[in-house]
Amino acid sequence: MRKKKDSGFLKIIIGVTFGSILGYSIPALYDAVKSLQITYNIRILWYIVPILFVIALFLYFKSLQQFKAMNRDINLSEDDRFIYQVTQHNKASANAVNAYHILLLSLCLSITILIEPVTSHIITFAIYFIVCAIFYIFISKQTGKVLAAYPTITNSDVSIKFGDPNLMEKVIDGIDEGERLVMLRSLSKTYEIMILMLSVILMLLGIYQTLTGENQYLAMFSIAAVLIYSTVVYYKKNEEFNR
Repeated sequence: MRKKKDSGFLKIIIGVTFGSILGYSIPALYDAVKSLQITYNIRILWYIVPILFVIALFLYFKSLQQFKAMNRDINLSEDDRFIYQVTQHNKASANAVNAYHILLLSLCLSITILIEPVTSHIITFAIYFIVCAIFYIFISKQTGKVLAAYPTITNSDVSIKFGDPNLMEKVIDGIDEGERLVMLRSLSKTYEIMILMLSVILMLLGIYQTLTGENQYLAMFSIAAVLIYSTVVYYKKNEEFNR
């Protein structure tokens, strides 16, 4: 019991220390980047946007490669083959989803070019928006293809349609008890980590605003709204399923 208390206290100390370091280093990094941009007359953000696009492209092709490997005919036992296919499927799915998220981040960051709405900037943003839209179509097709392969791998009786708002509920209802336990544990852990990360980000935004004087109220209120909404939905659904 004593050891558990000490372990919990140690985690809190580590978390506070890490948060303090980030809280002080982020403004310092921001000032350094700002100084660099002024000194050399460059905009680092305009370099970050294409780099993020390239990363998204890499993850997309990685997903294609892993999906192809999943369907490869390999000489393994039935159990080993199942583990191999599930592993490749999870990697392909994760990379496709992450490719979408990074692409979205790249597109959102590119909007800052419109701070100076000259003709060349508007044309550049319009072209990049079209490129991202086309790339999103390819990512969506890959995601749909990976999702559709899940019932085949797990031999589950579930119909998967990409974009279905009740997709996860249908998948959970259609898989067996063992797979359901694995999925529910994974989702539970994901929810726990996301709540923790959002709480830490909220704290860091408060520290950042205090040290730099830059208004972060919109981001802070948005994160707080997500935290409150997710908690309300969790307990509401918990109550519904317990009836």
